[in-house]
Amino acid sequence: MRIRSNIFVWVFVATILPLTALALGATYFSESTYQSDVARDVGSHLERLASELKRQMDNYRELTEGMAQAPAIQQTLPILNSLRRGQHDARLNIHRSRINHFFEGFQTILKSGYFLRLMDSSGNTLVKVSHVTRSAPVYESVTGVAYVEQEINAPAFVKRLKTLSKGEASPVILPHHQFYPDVLETLKLYDYVVPLYHRNHFVGALSLTLVGEQLDHVMRNAPRLYQGKLFVLQNSPDDTDRHGLLLFDDQHDLHFVQRRSTPVRGKDKYTPTLIDTVSENLFGNFRSADGELHFFYLEMFPYNNLLSNWVMVTRIQTDVLSAPFQQIRWLIWLCAGIGMVISLMLANIGTLRVSNPIGELTQKLFDYANGKFQGRIETKKGIDEIDALTEAFNYMADTVKQSEQGRQRAENMMLQSAKLASIGQMAAGIGHELNNPLNNILSYAKLVERDTKENDAVQKDMKSLREEAVRASEIVKGILNFARQVPPEYSQFSVPEWLDSTLALVQQTARSKAITLEVNSGYEGILEGDRGQLQQVLVNLLLNAIQASPRDSQVTIETRLHHDLLHIRVRDEGEGIDEAVLDRIFDPFFTTKAEGEGSGLGLSISLGIIERHHGTLSIRNNEGQGVTARISLPTYSEKMEIN
Repeated sequence: MRIRSNIFVWVFVATILPLTALALGATYFSESTYQSDVARDVGSHLERLASELKRQMDNYRELTEGMAQAPAIQQTLPILNSLRRGQHDARLNIHRSRINHFFEGFQTILKSGYFLRLMDSSGNTLVKVSHVTRSAPVYESVTGVAYVEQEINAPAFVKRLKTLSKGEASPVILPHHQFYPDVLETLKLYDYVVPLYHRNHFVGALSLTLVGEQLDHVMRNAPRLYQGKLFVLQNSPDDTDRHGLLLFDDQHDLHFVQRRSTPVRGKDKYTPTLIDTVSENLFGNFRSADGELHFFYLEMFPYNNLLSNWVMVTRIQTDVLSAPFQQIRWLIWLCAGIGMVISLMLANIGTLRVSNPIGELTQKLFDYANGKFQGRIETKKGIDEIDALTEAFNYMADTVKQSEQGRQRAENMMLQSAKLASIGQMAAGIGHELNNPLNNILSYAKLVERDTKENDAVQKDMKSLREEAVRASEIVKGILNFARQVPPEYSQFSVPEWLDSTLALVQQTARSKAITLEVNSGYEGILEGDRGQLQQVLVNLLLNAIQASPRDSQVTIETRLHHDLLHIRVRDEGEGIDEAVLDRIFDPFFTTKAEGEGSGLGLSISLGIIERHHGTLSIRNNEGQGVTARISLPTYSEKMEIN
């Protein structure tokens, strides 16, 4: 897998994936908490609404009970008792008119849709007022009493009236409604009935029939939390005709005061098992089978002493409850998508900052493996590990370069040693062959010079001949010394004293060219070696420096001790050595001086002396001007240490 893919996977798995999962988990947890809060809020709202409806129903119940105790009703009880005994009382019409007036006045004060009835002991209606309108007694009976409604002839109803508690309004369904089909379609509520007694004899009943206008008003003005829809179910397991009846429903525009040709039940508009589900507990909530609706319900008891309850239900769209969290989840997924894009960008950036340096390093390694030494890699100060790897490679490259340079120097030294050895052998043979003739020339030149007169031309020629022979003899002597490579005779001597004595040998030559010899001595200790041979080397280097320097310049001699190595530097201010011949300066008989000014053996002999002392001798051009010759010598020889 490429590094970009790895970075993307790492960032995605390590950050985006867990953060997204955590955020989504938080939304589901928050939604669960929110659902609990919603259930609590809706439940509280249903409780308040149920309390208001119950208060309205109790008001009508108490109203019915209070009206039964009104003087107009109580004064009519003897007349009702006479009717019970089959006796006609002439005061009936007077009291009937008084009660009509009482009912009308009452409905004028409490404007609402309800019916008021006064019934005799047979359950027939003597007085009926609805909507501040009295009904005329147009129905004559066999007993001569005129009723405002048809006789019901319902012994079971009369028997039921006699079982009702005295002085209390009980919920009962009046059989009188069957005479008014149009009204029956509107009535959804039970009637409140108070039995009337005179001297412990049942003489009749007072009833109040609710239409439900006030209940509709309460329901319409109730707030709809979370855009919910309210509906009310009647739960009457003992009354199959009314069980599951929808009394009120926002969704289907059903109200208490509403004519319905046929009963509308909850199972027809919602799930068939709705009434059974909400009947299991007094309050709770559940979802529809498809999960699109959420039902919150509360069972209330509008009637006392009657197994007929109402179930208040709020139907809320599930999307309404989950919409805020769905938006948050979409936002989370959007952030996750943005995070993925950022991860890809980071992967690309990481590729540029990681893979590119690694690729460069890989190519460099291949180049080094193939022998292409192209130098160091620039450290970009980005990623610490990459920088450390780059520095490690640079260290390896430097080490390899130094090793290569060391190897080349060793090879050059071996070649130089072999060259010197072969030239030395050849020089030794030539020197021996030339030495005897030169000695003879010198002898004969002395004899001829002695036998000639002073200031004679021949004598002058012989003197020149002898000088040239001496010079040739010195060259042969140098060749022989170079060939013999006399081993050093080690002794310990003071470096400052040795340095002063050496400088004294070349001081006159330096003065003749107006050159200053500057000494910077950084070591005042002891050096172990062949004093004479080392002095010969330093004199040779100083003379070369003096000859290469212009007039009125300076030759600097420095000494410094580092790791038991004495470093001696001789620096001039000349023009330097041509780079083309710099590698040949240690070759025997190679010189850059004019003809007759040098034999080309000085540096070769010096190199041999330094190497026999286990040191190094190097000559390099300075960056500005001039040349620096550097001698590195161990302060103590291995031979002396062994001894």
